[in-house]
Amino acid sequence: MSKIFIDDNILSINNTEITLKYSIKKIEKVRDKYIVLLKIPHVELGSEELNNILCYDKTGMMCWQISNELPSDIACTEQIPYVAIQVIEEKLYATDFWGRKFNVDIESGKLIDVKMVH
Repeated sequence: MSKIFIDDNILSINNTEITLKYSIKKIEKVRDKYIVLLKIPHVELGSEELNNILCYDKTGMMCWQISNELPSDIACTEQIPYVAIQVIEEKLYATDFWGRKFNVDIESGKLIDVKMVH
């Protein structure tokens, strides 16, 4: 069983310490992966801020950062940081401030599809 510890922007997985640029808002575990949602302050938004979901394995090695390639069927293509992550039946969902809920591939971080949250 993996040992995990969080202190603001520091994540420790099995004694591997990872210092992140921003505070950790939430972590979800899916299979042997840790999905980390970073809390983004009011700053200029670059790719680090817009793609604020990261994935680490049980050794603390980074597997991916969420993709910035939006699904082709999305109406508005403007990107904003994610505000929530959720795991339902081993599927990862990421929601942005506008209420767009993206299905995220757990192995790659690619956005599979999107729906609006009401």
